[in-house]
Amino acid sequence: MRGVDQPAQVGRRPSNPAFLLLLGVVWVVCAVVAGIGLHTSWRLIPTIAFAGVGLYFLRGAAITLIRRGGPEAGD
Repeated sequence: MRGVDQPAQVGRRPSNPAFLLLLGVVWVVCAVVAGIGLHTSWRLIPTIAFAGVGLYFLRGAAITLIRRGGPEAGD
């Protein structure tokens, strides 16, 4: 519950950066597995797509940490 002197929270709260980091790492690992394990003709497109999604989640985790003020600024 917020105090009298605290402003109201407008909009959604940012996602947990640890969760976003985990999702990003999982997608990057999927990109590595696709790059190594798929047949030569199908290797490039899924690898780029998986890596792009992973980088998107890693970017989201970094932005959430910056907006919160770093890892020491708890909930």
